[in-house]
Amino acid sequence: MGRIRVLSPDMVSFISAGEVIDGPWSIVKELVENSLDAAATHIDIEIRGGGIDSVVVSDNGHGIAHDDVPMCVRGHSTSKVRNREDLDTIATYGFRGEALASIAAVADLHILTRTADEEMGSKLVSRVGEAPKITNASRPNGTTVEVTHLFARIPARKKQLGTPKTEGQRVVDVVMRHAMPRFDVGFRLVKDGEVIIDCPPEQSPRDRAVAAWGAEVAPHLAEVYFTKDSITIKGFLARPLVTRGTRAREYLSVHKRPVEDMRLSTAVESAYSTLLMRGRYPVCVLDISLDPLRVDVNVHPTKREVRIKDAEEVASAVRESVRRVLLEPQPSTFGQGPEDILAGPSLEPFLMEEESEKPSSLSSSANRQPTTDAFRLVEGVSLEGVTSETSDDIIRVPTLGGTFRIVGQVHNLYVVLELQEGLLIIDQHAAHERVMYERLRRQMNSGAMPVQELLEPIVLRLQHTDAENVLGLSDVLERMGYSVSGFGGNEILVTTLPDVLGYQVSEKEVTSIVDEILAIGVDHASEHFMDEIVKITACHSAIRAGQPMSKDEIRNLLVAMASTPNRYSCPHGRPTILRISVQELEKKFGRIGH
Repeated sequence: MGRIRVLSPDMVSFISAGEVIDGPWSIVKELVENSLDAAATHIDIEIRGGGIDSVVVSDNGHGIAHDDVPMCVRGHSTSKVRNREDLDTIATYGFRGEALASIAAVADLHILTRTADEEMGSKLVSRVGEAPKITNASRPNGTTVEVTHLFARIPARKKQLGTPKTEGQRVVDVVMRHAMPRFDVGFRLVKDGEVIIDCPPEQSPRDRAVAAWGAEVAPHLAEVYFTKDSITIKGFLARPLVTRGTRAREYLSVHKRPVEDMRLSTAVESAYSTLLMRGRYPVCVLDISLDPLRVDVNVHPTKREVRIKDAEEVASAVRESVRRVLLEPQPSTFGQGPEDILAGPSLEPFLMEEESEKPSSLSSSANRQPTTDAFRLVEGVSLEGVTSETSDDIIRVPTLGGTFRIVGQVHNLYVVLELQEGLLIIDQHAAHERVMYERLRRQMNSGAMPVQELLEPIVLRLQHTDAENVLGLSDVLERMGYSVSGFGGNEILVTTLPDVLGYQVSEKEVTSIVDEILAIGVDHASEHFMDEIVKITACHSAIRAGQPMSKDEIRNLLVAMASTPNRYSCPHGRPTILRISVQELEKKFGRIGH
């Protein structure tokens, strides 16, 4: 007798449900998308026990007609697809026809619904393993779906669920990912009786971004609007001083459908380039619109991924849209009220970390005041027009309407400046490194890299493999001003260096530069590799940590920073300037409230 069997309908349902339903978050995702497809303008979500105990999603959408109610929990049933051509231009969120059927296969399901042209609504009760029961019921237009006893008949799958806290956070995330691009729809999420998200419909994109990320992020938000070759990108991003330790706040969508696409995420991150520290990620909401024929949304059971034709072209457009915004000049925020001055994120821990014991409420986050008990990152400080006063420790900055007084250095690492509102602290190496990086980039791009001929060429004694690799990079290194050639055996002769390195460069210094270049480990023909060489050169040519600076040198550094773009972070993304307000000093010393 053969060993191959045709699975029973129950087994097929369980398997299909396993593809679509991972946990409470996927139930919420499917139900929210059904509500959006039903043209709902307000969606209420309530979960208990992280959604493991119950999930209730209610909307004011079109509702389900009485005759359609029995069909909605059957597999492969849908009102959104009629023929093969519909799949090519699908414009709805859900279309597989398996959401409610998959939920009914692994949980108890109650549906209460009514359409506008029906006097009486319908109620469907479905219990796992039993035929659904349908009765008449009263309800305003729309649909309410309640899900309970998730995975009650599948203990192994239930054991794979996270804790209620973990599952609840996943639900918050999925609601956020849908709420951010859909500013026209109101979202309300209640978790164990506590309102976590409360966004009104027809909220402005900026207001929703502020509500999601907090009032302290508002000064750093920038709008994105970009169009090129039938590709349109809209949304908001936070400037580089507001970052996260994961990609959890990169909200990307295609036609307002939340997606996860590494190429798109990489495009966003590469646009920030040197403005981000390693291990930090941007905060953004970007929606991509393009020809529906170029998008295949039917490639993932839970519709988290899409396949885009000519994906590199779209990724390039995303990169350009973000980069253009980041290159825009940033207005100075000095001269405003104390509550508005540089209301940047707290440095506890570095920048602002999203992960916390309890997700902050969207309804209350918009009312949070910026913290004042930690150092502030400076963004938007305009240093243009730096001039000297009669005293050698005074620097006037007309655009700020005041003066800086050079206090001096701390540990020969940080430059301290006094201003009316408090103190500015500059990391001398990081600041000068950014100045040198931008200068080198301009020189390299113009093909006019100043070089210095060494009176005595430097001979590097390397391992055989390293010597071969350096010689293989000779053409690329030449663009940056490094002239290298073989000198027999494992020795390399260096005859020229970038002029910015100065004339006192030692063999040890050049060996260190070469070691760092070899450690990059990427294709030497790539733009990324060239950029890394620029960073290395900038680092070695910048003022060193521990180097004493005269007041004239400090003044020259500020003048150089004034004309340098992206002056608020070094090429590795570290901040170059911090601000401590007078209020913060007074609070630390107990002069004002604890």
